[in-house]
Amino acid sequence: MVPTLEVLTIPEISSRLAELEARAGASADELRRRADRYELSQEGQAILRKLEDLTYLQEHAER
Repeated sequence: MVPTLEVLTIPEISSRLAELEARAGASADELRRRADRYELSQEGQAILRKLEDLTYLQEHAER
């Protein structure tokens, strides 16, 4: 299997973050709080992982 490489601009990352939060119906902070209390579904956990990955990329791209 060949890995897929996707190049995103900072505005695209911001847009994806907003889409994921809308899909989850909660902010990344709220999802983290739920995760700390073991209240996230598998889908919520997957969304949180994607949010954290995109946030990391956004923070490091802006340097």
